Amino acid sequence: MTKPSAKHDPWRITRRLAGLAYELTPQMFAVATFLLGGVMLLSAATPAFSDRLSAIGRFYPPLLIDLSHFAASVTGFVLLLISAGLWRRRRGAYYAALAVLMVGAVFSLMKGLDWEEAIELTLAAALLTPCRSAFNRRSRLGEPLRPGWLLMLAAAVAAMLWLGLFAYRDTAYTDELWWTFLVDKQASGFLRAGAVLALLTLAVGVRSLLTAPGARSHGPAAPVDVERARQALETAEIATPEAGLALLGDKALLFSPSGRSFIAYRVRGRRWIAMSEPAGLKEERLELLWAFAEMADSYGGAAVFYSVGEGLLADLATLGLAMRKVGEAAVIDAAHFTTEGKGKQNLRTAVNRAEREGAGFEVVPPGAARALEVELRAVSDAWLKHHNGSEKAFSLGRFDLDYLDRSPIAVVRENGRIVAFANLLVGAGGREAMIDLMRHDPEGPHGIMDYLFTRTAQWAREQGMERLDLGMAPLSGLEDRRMAPVFARVGALVFEEGGAVYGFQGLRAYKAKFGPVWRPKFIAAPTTTPLALALLDVALLTSGGWLGLLGLKK
Repeated sequence: MTKPSAKHDPWRITRRLAGLAYELTPQMFAVATFLLGGVMLLSAATPAFSDRLSAIGRFYPPLLIDLSHFAASVTGFVLLLISAGLWRRRRGAYYAALAVLMVGAVFSLMKGLDWEEAIELTLAAALLTPCRSAFNRRSRLGEPLRPGWLLMLAAAVAAMLWLGLFAYRDTAYTDELWWTFLVDKQASGFLRAGAVLALLTLAVGVRSLLTAPGARSHGPAAPVDVERARQALETAEIATPEAGLALLGDKALLFSPSGRSFIAYRVRGRRWIAMSEPAGLKEERLELLWAFAEMADSYGGAAVFYSVGEGLLADLATLGLAMRKVGEAAVIDAAHFTTEGKGKQNLRTAVNRAEREGAGFEVVPPGAARALEVELRAVSDAWLKHHNGSEKAFSLGRFDLDYLDRSPIAVVRENGRIVAFANLLVGAGGREAMIDLMRHDPEGPHGIMDYLFTRTAQWAREQGMERLDLGMAPLSGLEDRRMAPVFARVGALVFEEGGAVYGFQGLRAYKAKFGPVWRPKFIAAPTTTPLALALLDVALLTSGGWLGLLGLKK
C-alpha cells in the first residue's frame, strides 16, 4: 500500500504548523520565565498578607523568613537573566531554569506562604521539562546580555524599586532598617533586596556592555589558515580583489566545510564585521553567509558585512539584514582605458614629465617583495613620517613583508631607485585588480602617483583585465535629501563639510581624473544594529583604535 502524497495528505499543514510552533518553544518559555521573574520581584517589593505571615511565623524565626524574602528576590532576578539564555536556546539555561523555578517555588512559600506564586513556578517547570530538545545550543558561561535584555532587566528592577518605595512610603527611614529582622517590619527586607538587586543590575550592565563576545576565541587567523585562504583564492569562482585583504593576517577566517570558500572578519564589541564579500565557490556563498550570521548570533553578537557590492544585496536581504550605502569605489574600465582625448591631458602630461625625469614603471610578481625590502621600507617609512601617520589595518593593507610578498607590486623607479610602489590585489579569474597599499617618497618627482596609477591601468589592460579598482571614496554618493535616511543625510554632511578632518571630497576628485565608473558600496547589519555604530567600528578597526582615528597614533 502506497503512502498518500504530500499534496493529498490532510495532516501535512497541521504537522508543519506544529513544527513551527515547537520551534517557538524557547521564545515562549523565555517570555514566561521573564514574567515570572518580574512577578517574584514585585511580590518581594510589596507587603505579604499579615495572616499568612503570622501562620508561618509560628514555625520559622523572623531571620529565616527575612532570608527567604531576600532569596526570593534574588531568585526572581536570576530568572530574568536566565530568560535571555532560554530565548537563545541555550541548553544550560534550560537546566538552570528548571532548578531556579523549583527553588523559587520553595522560597515563595517560605517568605510568606505565597502558594499562588509557588504553583505558577512549579507549573512552568513542569511544562518546560519535556521540551529539552528545543534547547539545542551549547551554553556559553558568562554570556553578556544584549542591550534589549539589559533595558528590560533594568526596567523590571526599577519597577520593583518604585513599587516598594510606594508601598512603604509611610515607613520612616532609619539606619536600623538595614539590620532589622522582624516579621512586622517588611520594609527592611525590601530595602536590603532592592539595594542588592540595583547593584547586581549595574554590574551585569557594565559587564555586558564592555564584553566582546567571542573576541578572544576568534582572533587573527593562524598562518596555516592564512595559507588555506590563499589557496582558496587561487581556485575561487567568485572573489573580489578585496578578498585578498584576508592575507593580512589580522582577521579571523570562517571556512566552508569544503575549505574552498571563506569569510574574513573581526570581532569588535557585539559586532562581527566581515570584510567585503565571501570568496570561493559560488554555490557555497549563501550557506557561508548563513553560517557566519548564525555563528555571530550564537555568541550574542550581530553579523555586519562591510564594503559589499550590489551583487550581494539579494543574499543579504535573504538574511533579513538592513543595508545602507557607505561610499563609492572608483573602478576604471581597464579594457578600454586610454590617455587619449582632451579629458586625459593631465594624465599624458604626468606620464611624459615623469619619464623625462628618468622614471620607469614595472610590476614585479608575487614573491619579489623580500628582495626589494630595503628600498620599499625606505619609501614607506618616509611616507609615514611625512604624513605623521601610522599603519592601517582591516579594510586597508599595511607594510608587512609577508603580506606584500603574496601579491604583485607596481613599482616606479627614478634613475634605478624606487620612489613609489603599490601592491595589487587580484580578483577571481584575474578579471579585476585593486590598488591597495600606496606609498611614495615625498622627495620624489612631482605627480609620481598620477604616473603610477596611469601605468598600472595600462598594465591591467595589457594583462587582459576588465577592471582596475582604485579603492573606495568613503561617504561618496550619499545625498542630503528630506526623505533620505538620517544615516545618508549625516554621511552627506560629513562628506561635504568634513574636509578639515579627512579630505573626502578631495579623495573623490583625485580619483575622478582617471575617468572611473563609480560603483556603490554598502554596509549591511541586522535591523537591531545601529549602522552608524557599525561603521564607526569599521573605522576604529581600520585606524587601530581611537588614537589612530583621531590622528594621535604614531
